[in-house]
Amino acid sequence: MTSGGEWLSLADHRAFVAKPGAAGPRPALLVIHAVMGIDAYIRGLAESWAALGYYAVIPDLYTHDPGFKQHEQEHIEMAAHMGTDPARQKEFLDHCPAELRAAVMRARDWISARPGSTYINTIRATFDQLRGNPDIRAVGTIGFCMGGRLVGELAATGADLAAGVIHYGGPPKLSEVAKIRCPLQGHYASTDTGITNKIPAFAEAMKMAGKPFTYYVYEADHGFTLSGNRFPEAKRLAMARSIEFLNQQLQP
Repeated sequence: MTSGGEWLSLADHRAFVAKPGAAGPRPALLVIHAVMGIDAYIRGLAESWAALGYYAVIPDLYTHDPGFKQHEQEHIEMAAHMGTDPARQKEFLDHCPAELRAAVMRARDWISARPGSTYINTIRATFDQLRGNPDIRAVGTIGFCMGGRLVGELAATGADLAAGVIHYGGPPKLSEVAKIRCPLQGHYASTDTGITNKIPAFAEAMKMAGKPFTYYVYEADHGFTLSGNRFPEAKRLAMARSIEFLNQQLQP
């Protein structure tokens, strides 16, 4: 049994927290949301991980961003996937229902103006608070899309993580690989070439630095583990591998 999920204040931001029923010390799982924010699906994931014995925490990276609430999550997701290239944006919007185009472009403008460089500070503050909790014996992290990129960035700060799982997030700077202290696992989409094509170089840098990194590429599109059931087998396999890896590293 778990306590379910609840919103709590952590450091200078709010977070969704799902607690396991068992008493500590227990492992914590720092869950980093995608560009769409903390939606019902990712809250459900946190609760499912709490049922597996993890103290699951999703920091709200948009706590102090009033602009986020002015957009529908569907519009944000569409805006994120159409990218920043003007030609690609035009092609995307040409296939988008006319009544949605203005809303998607407003979401795109918000995405471009976000203070994204500050998110790693929120993530690191959450990690530090968890690591300082005597009821937490180890901290792992998993992130999706933007959150996947932040998993790599957190590891590259030298954080004393037990493990990190990246779902289709861009890798950290190769010059920062030497600071990584934990094993990493990555899950990427075959059509998501802008990110996936960067992973072999990251894998080689990790290997040269003696850092454990295992990754998988699935016949799927970006966001496949969060987006409905378009790629059910890829989603099932990636999530099963993620849980197995986390269990091995955090619950030996």
